[in-house]
Amino acid sequence: MYATIPVYYPSLEEASRNGEAALLCDSYNISLSCRNFIQDKAMTAFNTRELDEFIQELVENYGIERAMYVLSRTIQFSDWDARFDKAVLDRAKGFDFPDSAVKRPEHQVDPTGRYVTDIDPCVVNAVFVGLMGLEEEQEKTNCIEDNKLMELDEDIAAEL
Repeated sequence: MYATIPVYYPSLEEASRNGEAALLCDSYNISLSCRNFIQDKAMTAFNTRELDEFIQELVENYGIERAMYVLSRTIQFSDWDARFDKAVLDRAKGFDFPDSAVKRPEHQVDPTGRYVTDIDPCVVNAVFVGLMGLEEEQEKTNCIEDNKLMELDEDIAAEL
């Protein structure tokens, strides 16, 4: 569905300056959809012991990066909660939300605050751990593929 559409990380100011406000808007809306998907299905999947299937469906629809990006906002908002693993807290801190640091008038809120879910932190932690495992597998696969390409390049260069 949206798994191949990358997360747009720059701020609204930078997006406007680069003529990419539409990209930011699209990414934001997809991220909200991802949040709603998590909000609607994660707790049930956890309670019915179908979390692996849920995570797979989440990744198929939104991709690992976006799912982690969206969930990291919930984790960042609750980084005091001891139910989050240290590895989860550390990884979630790696996601930057530049518009959250912008000073706003009192009546305006941080738009990324809408990514925050109200599901149990234990469920958020479990989903994030699953996503981190998939991310690690993906990195290993990419590394192996890169090595194969380098070997192929070396073979071709040797033949020349």
